[in-house]
Amino acid sequence: MSYNPNIPQSTSKRAISQRQILANYQAIFNTFAENHAALGTANQGRHNVLILRSQGSDPATGATQTALYNKLVASVPNLFFRPNSSQTPIQLTYPSISTSPSATSQYSFVAGPFIVYGGRVNGVTNGQVIGPLSPGANLRYVGIATERGPSDLDIDLNYAIPTNISGTSFTVRFQGTITPATRNITYLAIGQ
Repeated sequence: MSYNPNIPQSTSKRAISQRQILANYQAIFNTFAENHAALGTANQGRHNVLILRSQGSDPATGATQTALYNKLVASVPNLFFRPNSSQTPIQLTYPSISTSPSATSQYSFVAGPFIVYGGRVNGVTNGQVIGPLSPGANLRYVGIATERGPSDLDIDLNYAIPTNISGTSFTVRFQGTITPATRNITYLAIGQ
């Protein structure tokens, strides 16, 4: 059964148009039931799931409107929010997120559009470049924590600083003389 928008006509006979109108109501009921709680139930009209078709461009919004929509980023669908008065859209999702605890480099996404990276690298030497971090984003902040070495006693000092922060990479510089000459580091970086 498909919906027929052209019934009833003023010349339609009741016996015929009744079947057509019933078919229309059934088509409306069946169509509405997709992704919604069915009509006639306690939660009728509420969404079970929201599936958004990809938009070719950011939709315009008026002074009293906002928009939540799907748009492709590098051929991958992502969710966006557009504030009122067509202000700058905010990307709410990212094409992929890696949070595997066994990975040496992990990243996540924070709307705005920031990517938060975190990782642990063993055996880092002075002047070693870390990166490029993936996915690519221009780094805005890098923080490093260094594990204590055997000669550090009970002093928990941060022996490394990030330098040459550029693109998706940074350089680890140890401060002072450390023994042994390599350290394990943990880093937190924010890219945009």
